[in-house]
Amino acid sequence: MKFFCLQQDLLPFLQSAARSIGIRSTLPVLDNILLSAEGQKLKIAATNLEIGVIKYLNVEVEIPGSITVPAKTLVELVSGLGQNKISLELKGEILTVESGKFKAIINGIAATEFPAIPLSSSSGISLPKEAFLTSSQILFASAVDEGRPVLTGILTDISANKLDFVATDGFRLAHRRLELPKGNVQFKSLIPRKTFEEVLRLMAEEQDLEEVGIATSENQNQIVFSLGSTQVSSRLIEGQFPAWSKIIPQKIIARAAVTKEEFLKAIKLAAIFAKNEANIVILTTKKGFLKLESHAKEVGSQENEIEGDVEGDELTIAFNTKFLMDAISNSPSTQVLMEFSGPLSAALIKPIGVEGLEYIVMPVRLN
Repeated sequence: MKFFCLQQDLLPFLQSAARSIGIRSTLPVLDNILLSAEGQKLKIAATNLEIGVIKYLNVEVEIPGSITVPAKTLVELVSGLGQNKISLELKGEILTVESGKFKAIINGIAATEFPAIPLSSSSGISLPKEAFLTSSQILFASAVDEGRPVLTGILTDISANKLDFVATDGFRLAHRRLELPKGNVQFKSLIPRKTFEEVLRLMAEEQDLEEVGIATSENQNQIVFSLGSTQVSSRLIEGQFPAWSKIIPQKIIARAAVTKEEFLKAIKLAAIFAKNEANIVILTTKKGFLKLESHAKEVGSQENEIEGDVEGDELTIAFNTKFLMDAISNSPSTQVLMEFSGPLSAALIKPIGVEGLEYIVMPVRLN
């Protein structure tokens, strides 16, 4: 194998692929990045067996071939070369990297040892880039704890010309719905949150990307994303996602429309005293304002009022400050609407002026 390319072209591709490499790999080849030159393209691939990334770069190929080399070493080496033309040549399992008067050799592992990254077996579906980007507004609500694997995933459901992204950890839920152009497409998968986060990062690095392709592998247990010059493959989560639509409150007895920044500031102040008391903030709805209280036995207490358009029954309800803060801070609007269905029932938070986005937060029972 022998090929030539510009350092400034190669480096970002190597850096993107290398992110998917595990921190502590049991197999030495999983610390490596695959380089495969054929035609006039270089295939760059990396995987941790959970997620795999393949990128394609246009290069001058003199001799086709492939090898895997330590990702960390290659990335550090190429990043230190500066913007020049570089050549990479393979002899046996040793890769020689040259640029100007600089020359380095890197010991590799045969490409045949590298795990196969699953590719899609079907044509799949295409989503507008902007539609897929809205998933970033709900990712925070998924579980971090691996105790219940289904809750660490994002439900992606397409049916009846609607796209639903849903995340929940059992204490709060986030839901994003978008209308899609008419068609008979149906798709339903439970995709790991980490995969979503990586796909969103890779999308930001792809220039002129307009659509995201999504398909499943032949055995249906892998999801494959096509993002311009990049392909991402990830395992799917198996299991039954909660019946999320049943969690959304139907009977609303009180509403409060408030300024996002003012509400967020009030929750942060309440959190100072709530830290040692299970992070609890108590909300009371009053005509024209919301009252926020928090107490700490050994420290003290605070109470605050924020003005807003508050209507309906007067009620007192308690929440975890972190769950409230996450929902409010992720709302892409200047005002939020909070809807209540009872002192012990889930509350609904909606960014005013944004269709199809809602957050559900479970209350805390007070002693």
